[in-house]
Amino acid sequence: MARPCKSRRLEGVPSPVLYIPSGWTREQCAPAELAIEDFEVLRLVDGHAHTIEEAAGKLGVSRSTAGRMLERARRCLALAVERRSPIYIDAARSSVLAHPQLEGTATTGSGTRLAVALNSSQAGAEVARVFGRAPVFALVDPDGAVRFADNPGLGVQRGAAAQAVALLQSEGVGRIVAGRFGPDALENLGTARIEPRLAVGMKLRQVIELLNVAKK
Repeated sequence: MARPCKSRRLEGVPSPVLYIPSGWTREQCAPAELAIEDFEVLRLVDGHAHTIEEAAGKLGVSRSTAGRMLERARRCLALAVERRSPIYIDAARSSVLAHPQLEGTATTGSGTRLAVALNSSQAGAEVARVFGRAPVFALVDPDGAVRFADNPGLGVQRGAAAQAVALLQSEGVGRIVAGRFGPDALENLGTARIEPRLAVGMKLRQVIELLNVAKK
């Protein structure tokens, strides 16, 4: 039986990141993958001088779990720098990210169209865990109007992310929400100037409320 996903609380709606060393090519080493929830512990402890206990409380995990997350993050970064590997920061495959803004004031949208990768176009559909293979995208206007578009990358063997990004770019999307983005997706989104945001384990309505797209 598969282990259930574990929830991690983050202070914001995080964006996945891909740092590429100068001179790196695809023929060299693969990107080093750093879970964004592990990086959050590193950010809080090493970047903002929080104690392990404080970081654990913010993420909603035990002190021992936070310690393991910090150790993983430090090792990942150290080896990536040593090997001159790209550093790929994204949500772990086994985690659900719980965003505190749902319990308080939502952030303000940028005014551009929002896209949300979904498992289906049915009411109550959850955010798809993988961007490039999402069955459908919800396209949300700044006034809250929603329509759905099938993902052209769903059934292809290669280049799924590129086809999905091309669709979003043609629709005037400025932000895309999904559970995970691969390195290829991040490169394509960066070229298209579309901002990726992570929201694992959430429904479309929650994403819209969280990012304050719809008018009150």
